[in-house]
Amino acid sequence: TLTRTGVIMTERSTIKCSVTHYDVIPKITALPRSCVVIPCSFKMEEEYVTRLRVLWVTKKGGYMFHTDPVDVLDNFKGRTRLLGNPDEQNCTVEMDNVQTHDNGPFCVRAERENERYSFNNSCVFIIMRASPDKPVMSSLPEDIEPGTRVTIKCSVNHTCSSHPPQITWSIPTARETISHSHMGGGVWETVSAVTFIPTGYEEKDEIVCTANFWGGKTQEKTAFLSIRSKYRLIELNPIFFLGGSLHVQNFLFLSVSIDNFSLSSHCHYQL
Repeated sequence: TLTRTGVIMTERSTIKCSVTHYDVIPKITALPRSCVVIPCSFKMEEEYVTRLRVLWVTKKGGYMFHTDPVDVLDNFKGRTRLLGNPDEQNCTVEMDNVQTHDNGPFCVRAERENERYSFNNSCVFIIMRASPDKPVMSSLPEDIEPGTRVTIKCSVNHTCSSHPPQITWSIPTARETISHSHMGGGVWETVSAVTFIPTGYEEKDEIVCTANFWGGKTQEKTAFLSIRSKYRLIELNPIFFLGGSLHVQNFLFLSVSIDNFSLSSHCHYQL
């Protein structure tokens, strides 16, 4: 954040300004092929707030974003758009289909007709990362009773707030709630909270939440699922003696019902 009192030089005249606040984060991480949203805001004297247009320029002076698409550098055409409203002192910009060489710095500039307002410390660098963050899953209770409603949360951080990750689950869910929160510094958190009702007949003892990021990359988190089973199948191989000879029984199945504590067995002896 920059606080500055001084004189702004324009193409036509020198204009006295009072206190100006300009807030651009110095760096932000991005995932190649995904998008990145760069938060940006400013505050000027009331007479300079309206009818402003916001431009983003590269270190060589070319336009990463311009209100006239013709003036945008070929490398950024169709990939950048202004999400903020300059009349609301918001200069937030989105870059889509991020490339590994889109490192910046990218600097913001406000204009009104032929007057230009540029500020120091108004540039951002983009730090590329090879893979997205892994999701984080809330802790699960142990020995869950079948039929019990269990709430599970899966959260993941990202910097592409305009296209947040889609979170999917490996289990059937009764209800899902999605929320998005700004954590600061351009980082957002997407949370999927689901209600799961186990039956006791689950084939797998794990639960997986998968975050599908804009651009095609995925990350997942696996947690152990402890459910009190309705039925368990136990295979036994008893050893017994018959006429002085050792015999191994190959087939003996014991089915135990946990609910009513009944016991049934099936034996097949090969003598």
